[in-house]
Amino acid sequence: MYKARIDDTDEIVLAQELLDLYPNYKHMVFVCLDKKCSIRMAPACIAEGSKRKSHFKKFRNQEHIDNCEYAVLTELSEKGKNQKLTNTQINKIGYPSVFNVQEKIENQENETYIENNNKDDDEGITGRGDIMKLYEFDSDNIKFDRRNKVQSIDRIIDWYLGFPYNRDVEIEINGKRIEYQYFFKKIKENTPSSRLLNDRIFYGMIMLSEKNQDAFEKYPDSVYITLLGFKKIDELSGQYENYSVKVDKRKISTGFLTRIRNKYNRLFENAYKDLKENNIVKNYGLYAFVYGNIDPNNDTILNVERHHITFRYDEVRKTMRER
Repeated sequence: MYKARIDDTDEIVLAQELLDLYPNYKHMVFVCLDKKCSIRMAPACIAEGSKRKSHFKKFRNQEHIDNCEYAVLTELSEKGKNQKLTNTQINKIGYPSVFNVQEKIENQENETYIENNNKDDDEGITGRGDIMKLYEFDSDNIKFDRRNKVQSIDRIIDWYLGFPYNRDVEIEINGKRIEYQYFFKKIKENTPSSRLLNDRIFYGMIMLSEKNQDAFEKYPDSVYITLLGFKKIDELSGQYENYSVKVDKRKISTGFLTRIRNKYNRLFENAYKDLKENNIVKNYGLYAFVYGNIDPNNDTILNVERHHITFRYDEVRKTMRER
């Protein structure tokens, strides 16, 4: 499990953020997210330089209650990393099936998302009665409404990264349905800009260099982040130009900008430090995920649409079709 509750405050924390947020975590008590269960949880692999991802684990002499929602969902999530889940298991976990690109987030500073208040009808309408319970556990208070709509790409990316064998599920965007595996487009070495179509989430590994350090502070109106992915501009000479992500600061709220900047800075420093200390975990990288479009004046710049950008320091596994 990658999340747990602080026993005396009920605050939900990510294991990977403990060192930054609570350097005295060894003196704190953590429990299961399901309040009906609430067994003690111990932080593991928290120390800097650990080769395994930070997580929480139960004590040897304790077990989750039989109907612990979080234990069941965690077990399915772990299984989904290595094998294809059944439709019943997918329905138990739930995933974003509608992406509301244009719908306004009413309070971007607090990342308030659409929420279904009529929970009694949820089972009858979608057949996914447990989906609301799952996202009550989320530390960002991200919840789906009864059609599993989202207004941010974060949850979409969580499914893409966490369930590589089930990327054949569909998501609706702008009235059209598309499988997850086709909704994402990786920007890598020699990626022609002609392949970067609209209505896609583009992602690429971020260049770990001083060029990208403190990227949010370097320009007053825009943020430019250089990716490792590139396109060749001259086949004969082998010259190429790296792709960059452009964030227009004037198009997003101050609160959201602060939040995404802090996330970027934290992940970049972690990844940059691992690189310099030769402590990179195999197949891991710092990635930018963007819903946007190619700049009309420069086909190596990706313009972020609205607030649709996020970052992950994680592994991006291939889809089944790429194996």
